[in-house]
Amino acid sequence: MAQVDLVEKSESYSLYQVKESGMLERTYIICSQPARFVLYSPNIVGKRLQDAMEENAKIFSMLLSKRELSEARRETICELVFLSGGLYYALNQGFKENFGFALQQCFIGIQRQRVEGKKGQFRAIAGYENFESLPDGANVVIGDTVATGATLVKGIQLLLDAAEQAGKSIKSISVMSLAGSSEGARRLAKLAKSHICPQHPSCAVSFYACEMLFHLMPDGTDLRFLMPDSIMPEESRREAVQRYGNYLSKNMRCAVFDWGTRCKNPKAHLEEFLGYVEDELANLKIDEKGRAVLLKMKKEAEEELASMKKGLA
Repeated sequence: MAQVDLVEKSESYSLYQVKESGMLERTYIICSQPARFVLYSPNIVGKRLQDAMEENAKIFSMLLSKRELSEARRETICELVFLSGGLYYALNQGFKENFGFALQQCFIGIQRQRVEGKKGQFRAIAGYENFESLPDGANVVIGDTVATGATLVKGIQLLLDAAEQAGKSIKSISVMSLAGSSEGARRLAKLAKSHICPQHPSCAVSFYACEMLFHLMPDGTDLRFLMPDSIMPEESRREAVQRYGNYLSKNMRCAVFDWGTRCKNPKAHLEEFLGYVEDELANLKIDEKGRAVLLKMKKEAEEELASMKKGLA
C-alpha cells in the first residue's frame, strides 16, 4: 500500500512524496494548475497546449533547482530529449525563463513497437542518438510521458552506454512526467537497482509525476485516473471527481491520449478524440456530469478543427 505525504506547498504547486517498496525513494507527485489544464482538457492542442506546457516547465525547473540540482554547476546540467514527445515538455524553456540559461541537450529518436502476441507489451527501438553534449558528472533531466516505461528504460540504457563509451560519470537522473503510470515508476526503480546504480554508485535517481501516478490499462497505452493502481493525494482524487464526475473519472479513455500525435498532429488527435467522444456519448452508462463535460469538449474541439481551415490573413 502506497503512502503519499505532503512535503512542500507553494502558491503555484503542491508536492507530495510517494512511499512504496517497489518505487524509488525519490518518487513525487506534483499538483499544479498548468498540469491540470492539460490533463483535464484532452481536447486542447496547438498553442494553448504548448503555452500550458511552458508554464508547467517553469514549475518543473524550479523543483529541480531546489531538490535535485541545488549543488549542480550549470555546465553539468544536461537535458536528454526523447524525440519527439520530449520536445513538448519545454524543459529548456523553463530553465531559460527561471534562470536565464539554456540547457545542454542530448537527443534520442525512439519508437515503441508492440511485442507480437503479448498484449500491452512494447519494445523501444532507437533510430537516432546524439550524446555530443553529455558532460562529465552529468546531472541529466528528462521529460517523458510514461506508460509501460519501455521508452524511458531504453533511453536511459542508451545514456548509460554513451557515458561508458566516453568515460564519463552520471551524478543524477531526474525524470519529469506530465502523465506517468505506477507501473512505469516501478520499472524505473528496477532499472536504477539493476543498471544505473551499479554503473554509477553515487547517481541519484528521481521520478516526478503530475497529479497522480496513473493506472495503466491492459493495452499498455491508456492512463486512467481513479482506478485500482492509481496512486494520488486526496486533493487529486477530489479534483478528478469535481472535474469529471464519477463516471468519467474512472472511464475517460486516457489522461493525455497519444502524446506524440496530440503535439505533432493536432488535427489527427482532434479527429481521434471526437470519435472517442461520440462512442462515449452513445454509452447508456455515462452520467449527466460526464455527458456535459464531453459535450463541452466536443464543441471546443469542433471549433478548433474549423479554425485550422482559416488563412493567416
